[in-house]
Amino acid sequence: MFVACHLFLGLILGLAIAGRPGDRRLIGFCALGAVLPDLIDKPVGHLLLGEALNSGRIFGHGLLFVALLVIAGIILLQQRQSFALLAAAAGVLSHQVLDAMWAIPVTWYFPLLGPYEPYEFTDYFGNAILAEVSSLSEWIFLVASAGIALAACRGIHPDSSGIAATIVRVSIPLVGLLALASLYAWAAGIPESILMAGAGPEDYLMLAAVGTVGVIGAIRHRDFLDAG
Repeated sequence: MFVACHLFLGLILGLAIAGRPGDRRLIGFCALGAVLPDLIDKPVGHLLLGEALNSGRIFGHGLLFVALLVIAGIILLQQRQSFALLAAAAGVLSHQVLDAMWAIPVTWYFPLLGPYEPYEFTDYFGNAILAEVSSLSEWIFLVASAGIALAACRGIHPDSSGIAATIVRVSIPLVGLLALASLYAWAAGIPESILMAGAGPEDYLMLAAVGTVGVIGAIRHRDFLDAG
């Protein structure tokens, strides 16, 4: 999946996690975790290790990375009473689920099944950026993410409350429509479309799932998102 989709799900997951300890900073940590695998693996795998691997799904996309974050998170929780790293670990795991990493077991279970597998890409970053900007889903998720992020920053920037609520009210229905359109595209067997560049059936299902979870999460936490 693409960056804005990961970010949006991380923010929605962060809303749920932050509710119990009442710490809205956890929304940011969860969102960071949701994009962290790509922030680590894309430059390392495609640039530093481009000749050997040329893969953007390596260490940050494996369960070992999640396990290390969880262990560190438990230690931090015991010593500082902070859920920050555990929230980040939840975000990382959401990223791996959206990327369906179980379909790449060598990477997901690394190092249990052997070394990483090399791939071949031509102008990976150029093609990736083009795919991002040409996907309608990314723009919808990006706008919705901006509204949620502004709502989370209300304590720092009180004047953003009204803007955040407006963005959320406009974008969440669009996310719902995106979920329905993605589900239809999957059921109808539609190939690549404007919804998501290079999408296959499993991608449409993931889009529908993220959209549905997003709408449910926004409704459940509407008091937080609509607070003025």
